[in-house]
Amino acid sequence: MRKSCKLFIAISILMLLGPGLFAGGASEVETVSADAEKILTIGVDQEAIGLDPHIVTAFSSHRRIDLLYNRLVRLDENLSVVPDLAESWDIPDNLTYIFHLRKGVKFHNGREMVAEDVKYSLERVLDDKTASPGRSYIALVSSIDVMDSYTVKLTLSAPLASLLNALTSNNLSIVPREAVEANTNLQKVAVGTGPFMLEEWIPDNSMTLVKNPDYFEADSPKVDKLIFRVIPESASLLSGVKSGDLDMATINDGATIRQANGISQVRVQSKPGINVRTFGFNTTRAPFDNPLVREALALAVDRDEIIALAEFGMGSPTGPIPVSAKKWALPLTELPFSAPDYNRAKALLTEAGYPDGFTFNIVCSSTYEGGLDVAQVIQNELKNIGVTAELEVVEWGVYIDRWVKRDFDSMVEIRGGSGEPDRFLYRTLHSSGGVNNFMFKDAETDRLLDLGRSQTVPEERKATYDELQKVLAEAAPVIFLYSPNENHVIGPRVTGFKQVGNGSLYYIAETSVK
Repeated sequence: MRKSCKLFIAISILMLLGPGLFAGGASEVETVSADAEKILTIGVDQEAIGLDPHIVTAFSSHRRIDLLYNRLVRLDENLSVVPDLAESWDIPDNLTYIFHLRKGVKFHNGREMVAEDVKYSLERVLDDKTASPGRSYIALVSSIDVMDSYTVKLTLSAPLASLLNALTSNNLSIVPREAVEANTNLQKVAVGTGPFMLEEWIPDNSMTLVKNPDYFEADSPKVDKLIFRVIPESASLLSGVKSGDLDMATINDGATIRQANGISQVRVQSKPGINVRTFGFNTTRAPFDNPLVREALALAVDRDEIIALAEFGMGSPTGPIPVSAKKWALPLTELPFSAPDYNRAKALLTEAGYPDGFTFNIVCSSTYEGGLDVAQVIQNELKNIGVTAELEVVEWGVYIDRWVKRDFDSMVEIRGGSGEPDRFLYRTLHSSGGVNNFMFKDAETDRLLDLGRSQTVPEERKATYDELQKVLAEAAPVIFLYSPNENHVIGPRVTGFKQVGNGSLYYIAETSVK
């Protein structure tokens, strides 16, 4: 009887104290749960310039899009084309591609992605009004037909050997029509099918992505939240990883990477890249409308010196095709105007009517992509032939605006390269190319580019692109300088991250934190 009384009293006391006690208990459970949330924080040096995959060109935007959207196919860490939204495909002839879509894939708004979304997305890219840089990738697609809810057929007007590789581009991501129509475009919102969803964007500060609970890849993503922090200074990015405030950082500055290699708390993951640093000209502006002037400047540029001073040796000299695309790229020794020759450069300037040189502007930005360090080296090198380059250093948003409007004498850029020459060179240098910012028009270049994308016999394509590289090196609308290494500095909590080689952060979805 006494035991029953004591038990009753004890239960009564617990009930009286219960609300506060159990509220405290619930709070503790919530705290434990919050502590257990897996958060990966990555530092980057540039803010995204919009998130509409069909419109954006900036690498900083693409790195977010890597994780918010999917394409029909994607590139893996070996740069091989593998399934993404399409689980398989058939190519019954060289004008017909049939894609079989995954079933049950959901957009971030909860609606299932189906073949009509593929048709809408690709037609939006092809629409001139969209002004998509991805249009040239699929310009030969003459019709897009929905065969059923999970099957879509692309019919080409002519063979396009690079089509599968082209479809891996973020600019060809699949989006829902209703999201575009509700927002005019997708620059400030994200409604994809990707492993992460946009939760918060504080411009010039941070972007927070959260795990997509309906993502179609099993056990992916492995973290609950991904936070991008915009930190312009490379030294601060390294300090953040070293202190643990950042789990990893994309760092392009060679001096900082060299320093990171000596720090025990971090590890450097580096891979030869396929992107290309360029020094290009607006060929509609004098004196760059004269190929002799462009050739002279090409002969004044020393790629090895630029890599040594601007990249601390962390890059490889390249011609029109990224050097890491070994199947296609010709060595620089086989390309005209690729080695410094100051005397010949001066002779060409005299022939062009500029015996005393001239003055012009190089548009650049202090961000890595904006290439200020590279522009400074070029500025000094051009003094060797009596040419004065004045650096027009602009804020990153202004840089992008000038790039889009083709408002420059010359510009230092980092171009998204590819192991597939048609995908890189057609959009860049064909007279109809979506990112032909050089305003370059050349009949022979167009002929070779059109021929190369139509050829399906590898040996014939190789001969065409060998000839094209020589034509471009001689015409010199842009000087292809080097391919920088892809570098990430990673803290001890991070495991499983893989680099693609084109800057993509896709494998963040398979990355774990301890």
